[in-house]
Amino acid sequence: MLGSPIAEKAPIGNVVDYLFETSGAPDHAGRPALLLDDAERTVVTYGALQARVCQAGHYLRSLGIGEGDRVMFSVMDGLDFEALFLGGIKIGAVTIPINTWLKPQDYAYYVNDSGCRAVAIDHSLVPVFEQIRDRLGSVEHIVVCGEPVAGHPFLGDELDRFPETLESLPQEPDDTAFWLYSSGSTGDPKGVVHTHAHIYWATELFGIAAQKITADDTVFCPPKMFFAYGLGNQVYFPIRAGASNVVGSGPILPGPCWDLWLEHRPTIVMSVPTLYAAMLQTAEQEIGRKAVRDACARMRFCVSGGELLPPSLFDRWKEFTGVEILDGVGTTEMTHMFLLNRPGEAVPNSCGRLIDGFGAEIVDDEGNPLPAGEVGNLRAFGPSAAREYWNKPARTAQVFGDGGVLTGDKFRVDADGNFFIVGRSDDMLRVGGIWVSPTEIEAAIAEHDGVLESAVIGRPDDEQLIKPHAYIVLKDGVTPEDGADGLADALRSHVRDRLAHYKCPRWIDFVDELPKTTTGKIQRYKLRAEA
Repeated sequence: MLGSPIAEKAPIGNVVDYLFETSGAPDHAGRPALLLDDAERTVVTYGALQARVCQAGHYLRSLGIGEGDRVMFSVMDGLDFEALFLGGIKIGAVTIPINTWLKPQDYAYYVNDSGCRAVAIDHSLVPVFEQIRDRLGSVEHIVVCGEPVAGHPFLGDELDRFPETLESLPQEPDDTAFWLYSSGSTGDPKGVVHTHAHIYWATELFGIAAQKITADDTVFCPPKMFFAYGLGNQVYFPIRAGASNVVGSGPILPGPCWDLWLEHRPTIVMSVPTLYAAMLQTAEQEIGRKAVRDACARMRFCVSGGELLPPSLFDRWKEFTGVEILDGVGTTEMTHMFLLNRPGEAVPNSCGRLIDGFGAEIVDDEGNPLPAGEVGNLRAFGPSAAREYWNKPARTAQVFGDGGVLTGDKFRVDADGNFFIVGRSDDMLRVGGIWVSPTEIEAAIAEHDGVLESAVIGRPDDEQLIKPHAYIVLKDGVTPEDGADGLADALRSHVRDRLAHYKCPRWIDFVDELPKTTTGKIQRYKLRAEA
């Protein structure tokens, strides 16, 4: 195993006290915690944030919520989200943030699987929950956030009734603090159980030690707070450091993201390759190099996760903005990221090296360690690793056995300790008896000047043999002179110049957009279903 996971116990009680240890001090109370994108461009100070967290704790207690009770919420990024997440943890409850763009049956599943007693929802979701209210057996209270809705308690008014101070309920490091639901690619969504210690270690090892976030930073992370990546980068990392967090509450689109970037001039940005690619196109076409470079003048670096960062995007982004993107890997089960490239030392196609305090190994399908250079399954180790999937013992045994977390990804590691993702275990293609990584083909396609993004899946030909099938989104304004067939042939030649012939897409479809999760990850399984 590479790396050396930390073995000692986290030196904390209730993790909310740890997070506000410095930023909650009186001399920090007037500093900005949240820079909101509402019409008033509201600035929430650390004093106001801590007060709202305490009010939320009081409110939840008034509903009868106690230690170990689950509280689910599906609200937009901002003050309400942070107050509910931390206010529940402060009183020993288990908080469960949920995606805000789901279907009625999805919300019914999450509520019933978790057995939560209280639910907070954005006002836009009231009609959705009215459809399923009679199916939510455990729910005793539903409160609305964002805007008041007749007939429902409104969180803003409810919290205003309570004191702005509250003692945290003492907790052990291994007590449960929150869950995040991870759907993966098969089966029902799984509640990933996380403790107070997991927040502590993810913050200490990645947020503070690796990213080096301080009170002087202005953080901008477009991925949403309900997503593990956004939760750490927007909530507990900045609070512990006392940094300012730029909050975009609406859909993740390149235009609004640039508006916030240009306005606040962040010092560190965390996003996903798909958004970086779209933002670069917008910058090239609408903003211009000088304005972007001025807005990046304070930047230390960007961080990328969620999917492979193509080397061509790394190069183009750095050339245009003057800032590096550091690719890394994390999972919901590991709380946050545990692999990252280092500033000035990024290795093309690599997801980086282990963060100090974490370990990992590459194993075969029987769990046996493989030597450097061989492709296998990634098993990660560390003090932020989740302990179980809620109420799913068989899946827990599969993923969390042997003291680590099987991430579901195919990886290889070189002699220098650089990790390279080859693909999701269920995304890998067996072409002519040889394993082929769709991300490798996508990276080659991305080097073409006319391509914005692509996704590659396996598809059986007439002989039922698997061959690569590429779905490609062209940059705005790119119109093939020889038609789609001519451009497809040109792209095949482009790929053959870079990869072995059997990796060249047999089929190429040009599409307006690719199916994605709300956090920007491409959903290849939907393309497989369509094909």
